[in-house]
Amino acid sequence: MEIVVVLGIIVVLAAMLLPVFSSVRANGHKVACLSQVKQLLEASSLYASDNNRRLVPARAPGGGKLGTTWCVALQPYLKSKQILICPLDEAPQTVANSADLPHSYGINYDLTFQTGYGISNLSYAMSAIPRTADLLLFFDMKSTAAAMGSSYTANRVSRVETRHGKYTVTGWLDGHAKPMKPADLNSSRVWNPTIP
Repeated sequence: MEIVVVLGIIVVLAAMLLPVFSSVRANGHKVACLSQVKQLLEASSLYASDNNRRLVPARAPGGGKLGTTWCVALQPYLKSKQILICPLDEAPQTVANSADLPHSYGINYDLTFQTGYGISNLSYAMSAIPRTADLLLFFDMKSTAAAMGSSYTANRVSRVETRHGKYTVTGWLDGHAKPMKPADLNSSRVWNPTIP
């Protein structure tokens, strides 16, 4: 009889603690993802220091048929390729016809993928950006996007993934990272440096 009572208590305690363990584990994944995005921001800063203070381009000439992605360009500044993959992303993507690595994060095209007639540089120079604290650089991206990043004009927040509950992990141009709701990113001012 005593064994049944002890087993009953264990079952009740397990039922009470299971949601707590689940929450702690989810929070751990979010913290790991934040740490990785922070490392991407540091790598991006080091890249800029070595390249006339110009941001890493989303894709640059060379490498695959369509060029080399930011993931490959930042590799010399990263300790591991695993930094490119969110712990909760079960299917990290790669970009077809490009020199690329599996990645879970996207880069802001409005800062790093400038194309068009007469444009000689693919990404902005830090000196040309009037504000940095509220400009998005990296974000959790949907695996189905099969892209290097996103442009607010073309995609709005349709490529932003919420792997951490209702939140996406974001990295900002000034070097800070934080979880945010996609609705909070649904503004051209967050993406585009030319909007005051």
